[in-house]
Amino acid sequence: MTSTPDVAGLLADPLLRDARTLAGHAGLDRPVLDVTAYRGDLASVDGHLVLCDVRDATPAYRLDALVRRAQEAGAAALCVTAGHTARPPLSAVRLADRLRIPVLWAATDDPFRLALDLTLRVRAPEVTRARTVETLVRRLATRTEGPELIATARTVLAAAVSLVTRDGSAIVGDPAASDALRPDLAVPQRTPGLLAHPVHAVPSAGDRPGGTAPVTAWLVWPVEPADEERADTVALGLAVLEPFVRSWLAGARTRADHDSAVRRRLLTEIVTGRGTVSREVVEQSVALGWRLEDWHVGLAVRAEQPPAVDRPDTVPAPLVAALARHGVTTQAVAKGDGDWALWSSSSRRPADDEPRLLLRQVRRALAELPSTWRLVAGIGWPRQGSGGLADTLTEARNAARLAAAREFRPSVEHTDELGVGRLLAAWQQSDITRAFAETALAPLRGTAHAHLLTTLRVFLENGGSAAATARALGLHRNTVTARLRQVRERLGVGLDDPGNRLALQMACRALTFG
Repeated sequence: MTSTPDVAGLLADPLLRDARTLAGHAGLDRPVLDVTAYRGDLASVDGHLVLCDVRDATPAYRLDALVRRAQEAGAAALCVTAGHTARPPLSAVRLADRLRIPVLWAATDDPFRLALDLTLRVRAPEVTRARTVETLVRRLATRTEGPELIATARTVLAAAVSLVTRDGSAIVGDPAASDALRPDLAVPQRTPGLLAHPVHAVPSAGDRPGGTAPVTAWLVWPVEPADEERADTVALGLAVLEPFVRSWLAGARTRADHDSAVRRRLLTEIVTGRGTVSREVVEQSVALGWRLEDWHVGLAVRAEQPPAVDRPDTVPAPLVAALARHGVTTQAVAKGDGDWALWSSSSRRPADDEPRLLLRQVRRALAELPSTWRLVAGIGWPRQGSGGLADTLTEARNAARLAAAREFRPSVEHTDELGVGRLLAAWQQSDITRAFAETALAPLRGTAHAHLLTTLRVFLENGGSAAATARALGLHRNTVTARLRQVRERLGVGLDDPGNRLALQMACRALTFG
């Protein structure tokens, strides 16, 4: 069933994208039953959008008279068509506001075409929709890259279409509000704030026959003020766009999978070989844009709750983009799900004040990313050559381990800021420390006593302060005191002795980072 548009809905349509509302905003909810071109007669225009030439609305007194006559005849709105260089008069503003009849000014060089298209839009919206879809398909057929596909859809649909991940992060275009998208429902969605269409992954050989392919991304449109016909057109446009985007993503995924495998293998060989790498590794590194002979600064980033993506073996584009926005251009390799190695390279040795600047830049960049990722990061010291790249990445990884001990997220540490922390990082990774931790903390292991182990760890990280521990855990101080008493009883050691606290803190960290 075709719905009747109102004036506001037509103004949101691409046909009137260049129109302005001069007056009568209070009447924008008037339904538009038909479109009439003014030819000196307003006898049968009840509920019509009346189009008149600018010559019928000038001088100003003629527009005043036309507004009054249109209101008396029951017109839904009056739309003055004029060339792009003409300026609208302002004399009828007060009268139209008082009469609550919208007065529109449409800049067009072809008023006849505008009248015809608007008539079809109101009388036969399915024809307009079919034309739009036909145009979209024809133009998409000549596009192969994602940004081109989205740009074409935006132009043809006159809608801010974007391609986003399952958590709403932008792939092409703008991000979507995380609370507006229901990624668990793999079907087209329409809410008051968002219109979304799922982009399914290309079925693989291992998929169940007849099963639904998983959703790899979403095509979204932040719903503007529009009537149902306009929303239906955009929804159909997204459905038409989906297979083109799916094909592009499949091709991009194949290329990225190969590239990711090459990157991981090369980085492994560089880190393993330290200062000695084969000629093949050097040649492939150059092909990837890695300048092994330069100065490098390593950056290790971990997501305790990585974003929901169908390709965990790649570095999330939002992470790389956020760093770039803050002046940190990196090479990136995914080491595992939520575990990423990045580094920046420079032909000159970084200045002495750059570590602190880099620390601020990384902290600001990570603060822009979703808090649900729970990010921690570590930054290495500037090192030169392939061996230096291996060393700075190792330092960054150790710094990230210490950053994970912080209670807040995101947490970033620089190896230059750690002091004795670097020594502690080596200790807590040793087999001896790990064995001691498993033995010393055995009475607190297991789900039944997990709350006691957490309380002990936070207590030690907060300098042995029960008050600070209570604040960090959101508990009453008496609760923390009671838990610490149970810890003492189960471990059989006192927590007032500095030596005991240091040993237990090392044990807690060894379990956390192991």
